Amino acid sequence: MDNFLENNIIRFVQILRSLGLQIGTSETYDALMAVRSIDLTDKKQFQSALQATLVKDAVHYPLFHSAFEKFFVESPSRAQQVEEKKEYVHEVEEAKKDLAFQDQPLDLDEQYRDMYAQLPAEAREQMKEFLKKTSEGKNVSRKFQPIVENVIKGALEYHRTHSSLPHMLPVELTGVEELDAVLHQVAHHKEVIDLFFQNMASIGENDYTEATVLIRKLARRLATRISRRYKRSSKIKRIDVRRSIRAGIPYGGTLLDLKYRQKKVQKPEIVLLCDVSGSMLKYSQFTLQFMSGLAEVLPRMQAFVFADALEKIDLTGFSLARLAQSTGWGEGTNLNVSLNKLLTTYQGLLRPSTVLIILSDTKSLQAELAAEKLKKIKQMIKEIIWLNPLPGGQWSKYPTVELFKKHATMWECSSLAHLSNALRKQLAN
Repeated sequence: MDNFLENNIIRFVQILRSLGLQIGTSETYDALMAVRSIDLTDKKQFQSALQATLVKDAVHYPLFHSAFEKFFVESPSRAQQVEEKKEYVHEVEEAKKDLAFQDQPLDLDEQYRDMYAQLPAEAREQMKEFLKKTSEGKNVSRKFQPIVENVIKGALEYHRTHSSLPHMLPVELTGVEELDAVLHQVAHHKEVIDLFFQNMASIGENDYTEATVLIRKLARRLATRISRRYKRSSKIKRIDVRRSIRAGIPYGGTLLDLKYRQKKVQKPEIVLLCDVSGSMLKYSQFTLQFMSGLAEVLPRMQAFVFADALEKIDLTGFSLARLAQSTGWGEGTNLNVSLNKLLTTYQGLLRPSTVLIILSDTKSLQAELAAEKLKKIKQMIKEIIWLNPLPGGQWSKYPTVELFKKHATMWECSSLAHLSNALRKQLAN
């Protein structure tokens, strides 16, 4: 096996990591060793060897297959991929120019600009005309921009739901032209964009039942990991009889090598804060459904929703209808007010064993005051975990992200795959 193939396998691993698969150096080494034992002229054997060593969960098979078919191609196909990516970047830049209010670009992420670029010409012209008339309206100031943004988002979501616009899989670009071209191809591959990887904001009402079933499966899987009764330990706490007997088999059953276990680490007390402002509503809906599935193994979990005020909710039998009845549903965001109420009214929940989980895109009024309160809360509790649905590659564009990252462990969380991975790493490891 020459270095060219080794380098390609390593680059392919980088593609899979950008798509969200958890692949370490040991898996990469296993893949490199596995391809030594196969017929490299047989593409099926080669694909099977990489799949067996790099993919740990069956839900990732469609994603792996799509990435494999689009990465291991001949040079002309690769050049075409690069050209298609350049055309797409140009279309998105043009969309950014079109989607402006009073000569200022609207605060829309790549998902929405991608939807706009794929609209029929007539629909794009209607949207441009709306923005033009709104910008030139009497007594219309810059403060109306958030309202205009919500209108445009709603219109784009409507077109996606009723016009079968393709979804785009959220991916983390590498900065390498050829690799990003492959990622672009996979991100727009309809067969792999299922509910697990799809941006939660784009999941339509017709898919709610299927999404709920998937969330329950993911929650049960995570709950099993969280609810382990003991963890193994080198410290002398309590004899692990089964492991000790097994270790004594080579010695004729004599217990020469005693194994020990200690009681599990106490389950954390979870305080969950979900942003239910207009742009965050769907993310909060699915996250609350996920967390309600963990309530049995995390009985001390308390849940709140907030926009411009904080409201406590019951996760038992959670539903979207119940969320829609909250007083802050669809309003603007003021995290400072909500954290202030948490500190005053619910201070008893903020103990050294508490883990505070915040789901928000960090876009909040009085952000600096909110950051000060977050710093105070961090000194009172065990940990702060921030689930951010904004694409990780765009975080540097938002000053509030850096402001809140100083006091919290921040995870990208735009899909159920992101959500499951973040909670697994933070709560079950």
